Amino acid sequence: MQQKFQPVGPEYFDDQDRDYAVVAGIELVNALRRLGVDLEGIVVSAPCDRCSSVGYVLDLGPVEPAQALKMAATINSYAESNRLREPSSPLPKRQRKRRAKNLNATL
Repeated sequence: MQQKFQPVGPEYFDDQDRDYAVVAGIELVNALRRLGVDLEGIVVSAPCDRCSSVGYVLDLGPVEPAQALKMAATINSYAESNRLREPSSPLPKRQRKRRAKNLNATL
């Protein structure tokens, strides 16, 4: 007896692992853009049979050394200015040592 197959819709091709990688990529690109860094060539790549990765990966695209240095400088500058804006922890208060009253003192 032949099995009867039901029609499929677009959800048949859904790939939750890829969707997760896309969402992660969107978050990364938007976070970097807020810092003034743009990764134009970022793509989501499927798992490869020869790779050590078993899931989808974000390929950051072709980044020339000069671009990498500029991006690193932008990120480092932001990180440094952010660090300088953080309130420093207050120094512990110095305790004053009280002098013991001389009980033998004369008036």
